[in-house]
Amino acid sequence: MKRILIVLLVVLLLVACQPTPEQEVVINKADPQMSAAETDPKIAETLAAVPKGWQASLSLRDGTVNVQVDAAIETPDIDRFPIVEVVPAPIDPQIAAQLLYKLIPGGAIRISDHGGGTYSLEDVDRWIEEVKAQLAHTAEMTFDTDAQRDAYIDAQNEELQRLFSLRESAVSGSVTMLKEYELLGRYGAMEHNVTDANGMDCAVFMWKPQSADGQDKRESILHIDSLTPTCGLLDHGVESPEEARTAADKLIREIGLSDRYVCVSVEDRGSNIVCCYGVQYGGIASSPLTETIIDVGSYRAPWSNEALTVCLNKHEGRTSVSLACPSTIAGEIGNANLLPFSEIQTQFEQNMKAAYSWLDEGTLSAAITVDRITLGYYRVPQKDCPDRYMLIPAWTFLGTRTTEEPSDTGSGTYLCENDLPNRVLMILSGLDGSLLYAG
Repeated sequence: MKRILIVLLVVLLLVACQPTPEQEVVINKADPQMSAAETDPKIAETLAAVPKGWQASLSLRDGTVNVQVDAAIETPDIDRFPIVEVVPAPIDPQIAAQLLYKLIPGGAIRISDHGGGTYSLEDVDRWIEEVKAQLAHTAEMTFDTDAQRDAYIDAQNEELQRLFSLRESAVSGSVTMLKEYELLGRYGAMEHNVTDANGMDCAVFMWKPQSADGQDKRESILHIDSLTPTCGLLDHGVESPEEARTAADKLIREIGLSDRYVCVSVEDRGSNIVCCYGVQYGGIASSPLTETIIDVGSYRAPWSNEALTVCLNKHEGRTSVSLACPSTIAGEIGNANLLPFSEIQTQFEQNMKAAYSWLDEGTLSAAITVDRITLGYYRVPQKDCPDRYMLIPAWTFLGTRTTEEPSDTGSGTYLCENDLPNRVLMILSGLDGSLLYAG
């Protein structure tokens, strides 16, 4: 939609010039737990004044756009709101390995490496015996110098230790086919099918770590898609969002990421239930729910939103996991002063009027509902530092949008229901109420 693309482009250009907080910008490299001891009475006072819910109605564009707000308001239980600097980071190969093991538990895993080779426990045992045999025949071999003999023996012993370590990791992973996962971090991209002991495809493994020198870590992406029920997190389809959330939380916890990621959305999307996890810092979750790739003409967002997504199939029991564009915390940049929610309400109404003062050609009307409002982090570029970013306070408005369009047949109309990406209608800065995102 042209209107959305234009709004996005304007928003992105404005965000690039996002004003920094009034406090002097000082990177706090101290232990975040030490910083967490500081409290800010203003934050507690501002949050205490936020209502539990908001109800309102707006009629825009001569009554052809109607906005209904009947939303619960969610705020974090905090006594300070630090602004956090984040920088792009590569995906940890061990996380990739753990996710693969968890999605294909107890089965026989066979995954090709970058060169197409596969290795079994039997292969490793054979290689170990070959190296032992070479060492046993060292006395029968001829070397020009003792130093050459010593170097040969050292090399064989080093290879033997590598194979022992490889075998140990395979046994501890309870698999009969294995992959040298340390290879994952050495390549710019991989895409392979994972097969079971019978040679049947059981998962798709896509990996773009971007961790080598000279590569852009901002594009790191990992996706694992199970193809059969026995490969999934569950051996049956999920029946409810609650069951999906329980299964996804268990996965995040078992791979050791529950301290870093927190569930921010559970959406029923017909045949699948999608659990989306955002980065959290100091008990405050970030909002990764906007489009992960924003491409407007020749302009592309410099760094897509970090998100860990678990998608569970309702009927087949299949599970897929995606990790996009991870980050690392570089430090804190002072504390935020939040705008009172009453002013956020005013800014929302003004931005809605600006965004819907006109519609795309042919769009007859729009009905918009807002059913959830959350306060958390949203990532924006730092002023004058396009390669560095920060998490700032932001209000996310979620809901649905239905537009009425002329029928392609030339007579009558049809409804385009809920075309909002991940149900995100709008995101406003908690610092000054400025528009950060429009769905």
